[in-house]
Amino acid sequence: MSPLLRVLFLVGLVVALAPQAAAGRTAQRCFPETKQCLDGRFEEFWTQNGGLPVFGFAITAQANETNRDTGKRHLTQWLERNRFEAHPQNQAPYDVLLGRLGDDRLRQLGRNWQQEPRASGPKPGCLWFEQTGHNVCNQSGSIGFRAYWETHGLEFDGQPGTSYAESLALFGLPLTEPKVELNTSRDRVMTQWFERARFEYHPNKPNEFKVLLGLLGNEVRFKWAAPR
Repeated sequence: MSPLLRVLFLVGLVVALAPQAAAGRTAQRCFPETKQCLDGRFEEFWTQNGGLPVFGFAITAQANETNRDTGKRHLTQWLERNRFEAHPQNQAPYDVLLGRLGDDRLRQLGRNWQQEPRASGPKPGCLWFEQTGHNVCNQSGSIGFRAYWETHGLEFDGQPGTSYAESLALFGLPLTEPKVELNTSRDRVMTQWFERARFEYHPNKPNEFKVLLGLLGNEVRFKWAAPR
């Protein structure tokens, strides 16, 4: 084979193998702030379903942990606001499931949400959840907990907008009535707890940041003391 043909052959081989090599690479996202990385399916799930505002930074490496509710062990990774569990036996997007950290954190704090006050029924302009007896309402016009719940969710169907099922999968049902509580930054803010999240309303922030999610991953994983 002439030198020219040999060069052309090698170039063609590299071009042919490049897509295969790219397909075999695992996506990775590292966070200097916590010195932890997300990779593979966890990184993909994080990117597709809200990223930093919804989940926060990774705060641990992947490890096999026992789920308190099922007693089974799963590949798990903790984030500032949530916990990812790998369930490879399920089809995507159900191959990654979220922890019920709102319920977990209330247990840590010694609060039994089932014994806390409930609403007497639906309120005008609010979402009513008969299963737990709570409304989810906006705090100011079209801004607040209802709007945030309805516009954020896991991506299930590839369609624009967020469905009720997608929001429910991300946040779960409300567990408490909204009330002013002291958060971990020692701010007194309107707060409502959900199965997988804690909503906080910050009226002095720009509209897109008026509703923020609590750092439940940090609080549950590291057993933070209740703010005083």
